[in-house]
Amino acid sequence: MSDVYDRSSQRSVNPATPPSNDFGVVANDLCEKALNDAREQLHPLLREVELDRLEKRSEFVQAFKSALEKRIARKLAAWQPGVEAVFKFDGTLAENRDAWDGSLHLLVKVPRLSDAIKPLSKKLDQSLLRYLSQLGWSRFRKRQSILEIQQVTPNELRHGVSYGAMFAAVYNVPVKIWPPKRRAR
Repeated sequence: MSDVYDRSSQRSVNPATPPSNDFGVVANDLCEKALNDAREQLHPLLREVELDRLEKRSEFVQAFKSALEKRIARKLAAWQPGVEAVFKFDGTLAENRDAWDGSLHLLVKVPRLSDAIKPLSKKLDQSLLRYLSQLGWSRFRKRQSILEIQQVTPNELRHGVSYGAMFAAVYNVPVKIWPPKRRAR
């Protein structure tokens, strides 16, 4: 009886984190679904246009970036039960926001810093980079990394230190992307 209980408690502590060789499958799934999400936001006549031509359309690129950030945030929250919220932040200056350089910057709010997030982030980053490099888009050609995930704790937020200081910034304030806002009834 206790053996069954121990196994179930171990599963809840380490939920659905894929084995190392499955990160490629996860990255492919995340990217394919984000591409579909971005296509859905296009005018119906543009949805069937080839991806290399869609790269030149800023509304498609921004929709893809946003969809990919949200899907990664949901996946991180599923893999790490301590994740309280996920925020995106932009590392570029305000005047360059329309020109996405191909990088994704996420802040993960956690009750305390976790050693598990960094290696998970690196494996996901490399798998995403492999997939996105195959698209042939210029923004991914020479990149060594595309995904940056940093942790922020409630204490850092409260005192405005480390990544918590970003929330008091005048420009480039992080934007919450997970959990989604609940609609008022």
